Amino acid sequence: MLYSMNYWNEKSDYFWDKYKDSYLYREQMILLLQKQISFDAYCCTVVNPTTLTTVGAITECSLESIHQDILAAEYDKEDVHLYQDLVESNVKSARLSDTFGKQKSRRFTDILSPRQISDELRVTLMDKGKCFGFLTLFKKEEKSYFTDQEVLLLEGLSLIMGKALRDYFYIELEKHSKSSYMGSGVIILDQYLTLQSTNEAGKQYITLLQEFERSKNLHRLPKPLQAICAKLSAQDEKSFSVFIPLADKIVLVASASFLRSGASHKTMIAITIDKASPKEMFGHLMETYALTAREKQVVTSCIQGASTKEIANQFKISYYTVQDHLKGIFYKVGVQTRNELVWKLFANHP
Repeated sequence: MLYSMNYWNEKSDYFWDKYKDSYLYREQMILLLQKQISFDAYCCTVVNPTTLTTVGAITECSLESIHQDILAAEYDKEDVHLYQDLVESNVKSARLSDTFGKQKSRRFTDILSPRQISDELRVTLMDKGKCFGFLTLFKKEEKSYFTDQEVLLLEGLSLIMGKALRDYFYIELEKHSKSSYMGSGVIILDQYLTLQSTNEAGKQYITLLQEFERSKNLHRLPKPLQAICAKLSAQDEKSFSVFIPLADKIVLVASASFLRSGASHKTMIAITIDKASPKEMFGHLMETYALTAREKQVVTSCIQGASTKEIANQFKISYYTVQDHLKGIFYKVGVQTRNELVWKLFANHP
């Protein structure tokens, strides 16, 4: 018998109150889930809700060797049930076996099936229309597929875990220490993501990220860095950046770009890591809180000290319309006054 959603809500709230960061929360939820349904491997990822890029993942050990391959397939835009497609379509879950005989999945034929994985169940962890994590479960027994009942359970957990991960994400953005800043880090990787060179700060940031995701393999690149490299390579962009909030420590901005050598024709990847600046945090938080274009304008004017009447005159809207915008902004950001708004979006990130 599967536990009710009330049970899962209570357990989620209990774990959220008990653990200060999302790693232990996710670990406990997975352990509890294993008592309810049958699966052989898992990956539970926290993602940046703006870019949907991982900022940390718990991965069952048998998947570590293929994690980078799965990431690469995720960004090549030519497979079924890609997480970005699920999020954009507001789909909570997707079972890979539903596509068998209908649609070919390169992820299944090239990556999963050779490792005796028979089925995959993907769940978007959502709250208020934004995605804060992915949960992927795998079965390895031949011709063993996820049942409809198991899919329904995971769909129910989508919003429960999504809310918890949202709360963790904002706490990690808002509560951090200056003591973890080591200066600007530089990391050079080859095309296989093998470390070629790094400065001392880069080395320390790698260690910090590994500690945050409790990595048991200290020779493996941390998953947030794997993710930005995979996205960079798949989309062939000039550069790609992602915010990485680390609980009670620091909010980092990691950027990846190609280093192409004409002489050797080899492609290297340069990653720079630095503390997010107040200006970067301000822009990122407005995106993360899903503020509309007009709401962003109102917030910017508030930061500059403009009164409600001045904002109304500036944008040629009524005084009451500005008040309505402020109510919507306060609700999304979770504050009650302008002073709290300024502190949460700007002054709290020196």
